[in-house]
Amino acid sequence: MTIDPELAGFLETPFPNNFDDLEWSRREQRRLADENPLPPSTTVTWDDRSIGRSASGELTVRVYRRHDSSGVSGGLLFFHGGAFVFGDLESEHARCLRYCDEADCVVISVDYALAPEHPFPAAFHDAVAAFEWMAANTSALGIDPARIAVGGVSAGGAIASGLVLALRDRGDPPLRAQLLVYPVTDSATDTPSMKEFFHAEPFDGERARRMWSLYVPDGVVPAYASVARSDDLSGLPPTYIVTADLDPLRDEALDYALALIDAGNTVELHHFPRTYHGFDAVAPGARVSRRALGEQCAFLRDELRP
Repeated sequence: MTIDPELAGFLETPFPNNFDDLEWSRREQRRLADENPLPPSTTVTWDDRSIGRSASGELTVRVYRRHDSSGVSGGLLFFHGGAFVFGDLESEHARCLRYCDEADCVVISVDYALAPEHPFPAAFHDAVAAFEWMAANTSALGIDPARIAVGGVSAGGAIASGLVLALRDRGDPPLRAQLLVYPVTDSATDTPSMKEFFHAEPFDGERARRMWSLYVPDGVVPAYASVARSDDLSGLPPTYIVTADLDPLRDEALDYALALIDAGNTVELHHFPRTYHGFDAVAPGARVSRRALGEQCAFLRDELRP
């Protein structure tokens, strides 16, 4: 594999995503977050809110808003990654800060229920509940109800894209956009990239198969869990998809982008060579990461403008 030199060094540190010891991995992720806090933002404020019940207890969201925001803004409902079993509101805190600041939108990040304790459809139900809370409180949140997007990273991309399908199916008002960053889209895990990167860091095909066995343990996978299984992808909002060259999820995300185009949707696809899964979160200061994050913000800013 040829890896971007600025990204290569970050692979030398072990990643706390051991599927044989989920509790240790979760504790280690929390420890690393506690030991490496972000400096206070001078442009964005945020607060955590309990918005109802979840399979895992209280359903909590983190609401981000620019200090200087006045009037109403666009809104992004966002889902972190973590292979359906890891992650929390801290996982993509830095990304949410940047989306809020540079795209000038209210960001609502969802702390959805995790597998295997809470398999599908728990996270999907949390996503629907979070969207309904957001839609019912747009005035208090300072969000224009006509300017709402949904987005997610990796497994969060699966949750986001499943939610977007469900909202279309039940006839909700159209969303402005969906943003999917190296998303999980296909439970089959049989693409060439899955086989090529079956053993790799920071994420590989072996972990992908394990995550699906934990997320949908009975093996019955509906389209709201794996959008590649949908037989109707028409009528979806403008979509931005990021893919990474050295990522086991690469081909399923590329296939989904093409399927959306074939179904008549507007799609912007950005494929980044010499990058691996999660590159812009693992090494946000690398030039390719700064460019990728900047382009994601530009897409949101353009799609959510009045």
